[in-house]
Amino acid sequence: MAFKHIYFNDKACNGCNTCVEVCMCDAFVPNPEKGKPPILKYPEECWFCGACVTDCPKRDQGAIRIVTPFQMRGSLLRR
Repeated sequence: MAFKHIYFNDKACNGCNTCVEVCMCDAFVPNPEKGKPPILKYPEECWFCGACVTDCPKRDQGAIRIVTPFQMRGSLLRR
């Protein structure tokens, strides 16, 4: 069972498929419906590199968001 870590805002995403093109691990496939967000077909393949969010032309409106799993989050605190 794969966990979903990438979320699309249907109201902000215009279906440009830039995230599909820049994804290095091919986690997305284009949506057959024009203007709809891509389909996250292989969520377990995501490397959490953030290229999809960085290159998204609608990132300022929150079209795509990655939630990094808790175990992968680094700590900036020093003891």
